[in-house]
Amino acid sequence: MNRPVYIAALGHCSALGSDTGTALAALRAGTRPSTRHRLLDRDWPCYRLPFDDPDWLTRARRAVRHVGQALMPALPTADACRSALFVASSSLQIGAIEEDARKLGTISLPTDAAAFSAQLAQWLGIGGTPWTFSTTCTSALAALDAAATQIRHGHLEHAVVLGIELANDTTLAGFAGLGLLADTPEGAGLVLGEAVAGVVLSAQPGTGWQLAACRLGVDSHSPTGPSPDGRIIAQVIHAALDDARLTAAEIDLLKPHGGGLSATADAEANALDAVFGTQDPPQREYKSGIGHTLGASGLAELTLLLADLAQAGAQPRHILLDLIGFGGSIGALVLSADRAAHSSLHTRELDVQPDACPASHATQLELDSKTLSARARALHGAPLRRAGALTEACLVGIADILQDRPSARSTAVLFASRSGPRHAFTTVLADLCLRGEDPMPFDFLATQAVLAAQPMQKMWPDIDYVCHLPITGDEAVHLQRMTQLATAWLREGRHDRVLCGIVEPGDDLHRAQWHCFEQ
Repeated sequence: MNRPVYIAALGHCSALGSDTGTALAALRAGTRPSTRHRLLDRDWPCYRLPFDDPDWLTRARRAVRHVGQALMPALPTADACRSALFVASSSLQIGAIEEDARKLGTISLPTDAAAFSAQLAQWLGIGGTPWTFSTTCTSALAALDAAATQIRHGHLEHAVVLGIELANDTTLAGFAGLGLLADTPEGAGLVLGEAVAGVVLSAQPGTGWQLAACRLGVDSHSPTGPSPDGRIIAQVIHAALDDARLTAAEIDLLKPHGGGLSATADAEANALDAVFGTQDPPQREYKSGIGHTLGASGLAELTLLLADLAQAGAQPRHILLDLIGFGGSIGALVLSADRAAHSSLHTRELDVQPDACPASHATQLELDSKTLSARARALHGAPLRRAGALTEACLVGIADILQDRPSARSTAVLFASRSGPRHAFTTVLADLCLRGEDPMPFDFLATQAVLAAQPMQKMWPDIDYVCHLPITGDEAVHLQRMTQLATAWLREGRHDRVLCGIVEPGDDLHRAQWHCFEQ
């Protein structure tokens, strides 16, 4: 089954306003509602939600319910509480954890990394276990892509996809320590912003936009930026255009990544030159109005763009959105004006039968810290500096599952974790909240689990997409979901090998199970 996927509804809450209409009015008026966030002994520019609630969770709940009011009516009444929720965030509830740490004088992390996603589902009135995606700035596109894949292949009829990113000192301190923040809203560097934004995806036409293609990739050039030549960014964009059966010349509007970092800007410019030559399409950007909303940025900027176009009465045929994430994650999204009559979009002529199952095999690990580190170091050929047990368990597990197997044309890695990089978060939170000190920059890097993609791709160059899924609830449910994505991508020909892992670092005993799917 290969069905078209449509955007049925959208909702937006950012510094520009608590709903789409208010945000658009502020955008039209040229409002740039930046404020300052004090961190230790310095103030940084930022874009905050227009709520005065001092409590982090109260602000989060208000924003989510504002967005939910725009999204939930688009769902069939009988199915609303049973709808699938896909959550995208690079920080989840870390701001609330910081508040509690300062209040109680101790660090208390939830048992499940994605416990906050379950809270979001409750606020929206959605039952079931949510999906969660944390791939830094491309998190929202990863969530959109997974939801669209589930609808396209008949596993779902509709899905709610929600991006959320709220202020927290951990992220701000991390970027400050790496020297990536701007001193003023107009200065060079990142200006962070808060946002909650979402869409309802459906197998039925809705707002007039069809999700034509979404592709994601990874560039292991550097933890903080892509290769200056933009080669992998261009490859991801070309792959999305190929999936949408479009040429670059058919793109009528481009929403580039932007963001204010010269290294990223140079790489993106080179990539766009490689894709469009000298004929770049018209562009729109929104970070100057809402800041860089990190894991929510794909949805925050997408919803603002579509609402902006609707209010202006503009209807480009095809839109391209480009995102470049911290840690080398890359994303490209293509939207097409509703072409329900052309239902062949997304359909590929494949040799694989629709009900064919990919070949698979599995491996399990249970190693103590000393053995795990020694095996990871032997694989890498040198000490894995700044890599925690989560990354080490990924590398050792992948080495085991791929032992003596030939390289593939394209390999994707999906890895889920209940505990996530707990040690790194505990270290950073203790520095910030208990000792009042700047955390070490590389401790912050270790909090971003998807940065495991960096050594993965260097050791196995055919790995071209890595996605981290924090989990809550039954591990078997998440393994089944990853298996569905793997099967769908193999049938589509997107990848010819997909590795799915559940990786759980412990205090001294670390376990992982890995599954390899291939045609």
